[in-house]
Amino acid sequence: MAKRQSKTLTDGDLRRWIAAKTPVAKTDGDGLTFTLSANGTAAWVLRYRYGGRAREVTIGRYPDFGLAKARVEAAKLRVRVEAGDDVAASKQRARVESATALTVRQLVADFEAKVVPLLADSTAFQTMNYLRTDLVPSLGSRLARDVTDDEAAHLLTSIAESRSYWAASNLRKAAIAVFRHGRARRILKTNPFREVEMRAVAVRPEHRKRVALKGARLADFLKGLDQLPDPRDAALVELLLLTGVRIGEALSAEWVDIDFDATEWRIPQAKIKTRKRMRAEAFVIPLPPAAITLLERLRNMTGHSKWLFPAIVERSSEPRSMDQERALDRLKEFVNTLGKDFPRITFHDLRSTFRSGLTALDVRIEVAERCLNHQLGGLPGIYDVDDKYDERKLALAQWAAHLDALRLGGNVVTLQRRRDGAG
Repeated sequence: MAKRQSKTLTDGDLRRWIAAKTPVAKTDGDGLTFTLSANGTAAWVLRYRYGGRAREVTIGRYPDFGLAKARVEAAKLRVRVEAGDDVAASKQRARVESATALTVRQLVADFEAKVVPLLADSTAFQTMNYLRTDLVPSLGSRLARDVTDDEAAHLLTSIAESRSYWAASNLRKAAIAVFRHGRARRILKTNPFREVEMRAVAVRPEHRKRVALKGARLADFLKGLDQLPDPRDAALVELLLLTGVRIGEALSAEWVDIDFDATEWRIPQAKIKTRKRMRAEAFVIPLPPAAITLLERLRNMTGHSKWLFPAIVERSSEPRSMDQERALDRLKEFVNTLGKDFPRITFHDLRSTFRSGLTALDVRIEVAERCLNHQLGGLPGIYDVDDKYDERKLALAQWAAHLDALRLGGNVVTLQRRRDGAG
């Protein structure tokens, strides 16, 4: 730098210029300059030369930086410039560094604010559930850009061992989406979870044949539901059996979706897996009396929450729905109490039980498929646009009566046949 110049400014000068409200740029010597903008913002900048070019860096605003403090800070910056540091560029890099130094928890929050609203409700629900349950508790405090593929592999392996292959696989998908968002924001250079292949984490389970409970086994299952430690788990299982909905649709259900007066459950299209093939904005389930009684009992337990099935143990300040994997673990523990020969069922097996039960009750195939919110294939699926609401209502009522009879040990209920012989 050039030879040091004598200091020229005084505190009185600064106060006078501010009072006059006239834009100024006055030097104190050696590049330290006091500036006052047209809108009244007063600040200190250091003007210097680097690589033969004029450069400028802001020191701070006045009066946060008074005259004496500004001179001290300018002196420090001059030392750095003389040592070869382009202090303006360094400050910009530090600003970028700070803006990109998000923790995993902060990145998840940013993802939730900017990306999740664009997702279908069912996808958003499942994605955030895995992020809040598994990713944030394990890696939330880590800087997102510092997370390695080794850490990702370790987390996925632990989830696969403690829970299941599919829990780890779903977490991987959710984490890939979050870190992809980080890359789009230029916060990250790599996506550590994409670098991990599930085949290196755990062995993928062989395709499992669906199980449909019936007869004595279904009766034993129903009679044993009271053994579940938490009555909300029993209510979840019973609701799945009564309505045939998917587990994700049940866990994402909110009380606003239930119309007790109309005895209907309206599942919005966004919460339904097959929403792309739906013709209506919602799938309306006509609820039999047994389901209404169950929901009224459940409302007394969980009506304080917006969810039908809120999390049994909250791990964050934000209320959320019951975790599917942990609910499945509790279901498996219950099934173990029914004996070693009892089928090891999953939640989807309850849907299979529902569908097989309707067949056993001679429900016409197109009605049974509509009860599952399935579309028939081929021309019937194109031209038959009838929702079969009344027939579904009858079928669900008969199915509920059938379950009740099994639970009580009575006779199996059969559908009343129409005059034309169809069920």
